[in-house]
Amino acid sequence: MISTPSLLSSQEIIVSSQAVAGSVLHDPEALTRIAMDAIAGGATALRLASADTVRLASSRVSVPIIGLIKTERANFDPRITAISQEIHQLKEAGAGIVAIDATHRNRPEPLEDLFNTALSNELEIFADIATLDEAKASLDRGATYVATTMAGYTKDREATAGPDFELLEKVIALGGKTVLEGRVSNAQHIRQAFDLGAYAVVIGRAVTSPQTILRDILKSVEL
Repeated sequence: MISTPSLLSSQEIIVSSQAVAGSVLHDPEALTRIAMDAIAGGATALRLASADTVRLASSRVSVPIIGLIKTERANFDPRITAISQEIHQLKEAGAGIVAIDATHRNRPEPLEDLFNTALSNELEIFADIATLDEAKASLDRGATYVATTMAGYTKDREATAGPDFELLEKVIALGGKTVLEGRVSNAQHIRQAFDLGAYAVVIGRAVTSPQTILRDILKSVEL
């Protein structure tokens, strides 16, 4: 597969700065500050949810931003940027890359239409997949990057205790720009991903969620 220039560079460390609804950090200002602190610590790109957060962060940082919008919809499984309107919102907010749930599940709009919308708006596509077949289909449709984000979160693939390195290795063999995402929590995970040939790695709650960090610490502490 021919390598083409892209916004993300090889061996990029992408930090996902997001918070669940109800968290005191579920706020564009808070998430942007976390993202900026992550950049100070070595992050070289960001993955941000909501147009408002993308817009604010775009005005304060110069690293590449992967934008997405999470929306719960009755009778549909995909939540990550599942309709064309959300792609337009992310473009307007300043994202150069858009994350799209590229799983083969019941969707509100055809996946091909979403890819075409992103490409026609000159956005790079960050395809969140759960299986090798989904990775192949995403690359065929024009995805710039394919990430293991959804591995273990759909009925099509069982969850692994840590990152799904088996899937990562198979997707890398397809020849595209493959990103490890999902359950990344330490330096060993990052090193193993790059040793296998990953293009980039996304790390999220393990560095941006105080709730997750403290819960993981307390699991091994007897109080």
